[in-house]
Amino acid sequence: MKRIFLLISVCLILSCKETVVSDFQDKPVVESYLYADNSPVVKISKLIAFKEDMVFSTMDVTKLTVAITDMTAGKKYLLSSLGDGSYENKDLVIGAGKSYQLSFPYNGNEVTATTVVPEKPQNVTLSASTIAIPQRGTTETPGAAEMPSAVEVNWTNNDQSYYLIVVKNVESEKIAIDSRINSSQDFFRNQPLNTSHYEINPRSFKFYGMHRVILYKIQPEYVLFFQETSNSSLSLTEIQANILNGFGIFTAMNSVSTYLYVGKP
Repeated sequence: MKRIFLLISVCLILSCKETVVSDFQDKPVVESYLYADNSPVVKISKLIAFKEDMVFSTMDVTKLTVAITDMTAGKKYLLSSLGDGSYENKDLVIGAGKSYQLSFPYNGNEVTATTVVPEKPQNVTLSASTIAIPQRGTTETPGAAEMPSAVEVNWTNNDQSYYLIVVKNVESEKIAIDSRINSSQDFFRNQPLNTSHYEINPRSFKFYGMHRVILYKIQPEYVLFFQETSNSSLSLTEIQANILNGFGIFTAMNSVSTYLYVGKP
C-alpha cells in the first residue's frame, strides 16, 4: 500500500533525484511519508546550483545523523543509511495517533519537522462492488456506449479532516477498456477533500479487472504540499511544507482499502 502512494508522489513531484533551482541555498530536500503500522523511510537529497560559482557545503547526504523521535513515548530512534540518501529503522513501527519529529544536523543548522499520524478512516463503503463498462475502440461497440452510474465512496468525517482517494488496478495482465489508448498508468486519484463523500467517474477507469480503492486520511501539510505542486510549477525543492531549515515534506497518513471489479456488460 505504501509503495502505491510513494509511486504516485514521485510521479507527481519528481522527474529526477536532484532539481535545479533559481534561488540556491544549500539546504537538504526531505521526502518522507509515515504510514501507520509500517517502519519509516526518509529520503534526503541535495539541491543543484544554477550557477557554477555557487558555494556548496561538504555535507554528504548518505552520511547524516538522522533520527525520528516518538514524541508520544519520548523515545528517539536513529535511522540507518541505505547508501543512496535513504534512511530507515525497522525497529520503529509507526503508530496511529502518535506524534513524530524528524531531526538531523545539516550545514550548521538543525533540520526538523513534526507530524501526527491520523487514525484510520472509519465506516468506508462503496455503492457497488462491481460495474460494467463497454469496451471502446472495437467494432462491437460503435458510437457512444452507455456508461454505468458513478460509484459512490462514503465514510465518516465528523471533524472535517482531509482525505485522498487512490484507485489502482491490481491485475498482473492489463486489459484496456479503450483499445485505441496505449497507457501504462494503472492508477488515478482525486484532489484532497474534507468531505465524507466522493463519486468515482466510470470514465476514469482505463483497465478491466479488480481495482483497489484506497482512502487515505492525510494531514494539512500534505494538502498544502499537494496544492503547491499541482497548481504551479514548483518542485519538491522549492516547497517547505513543514520542514524547518530544509525543503520538502515530512508527513503521516493512514488508510483503508476496499475493492471494485470492472467488467464488461
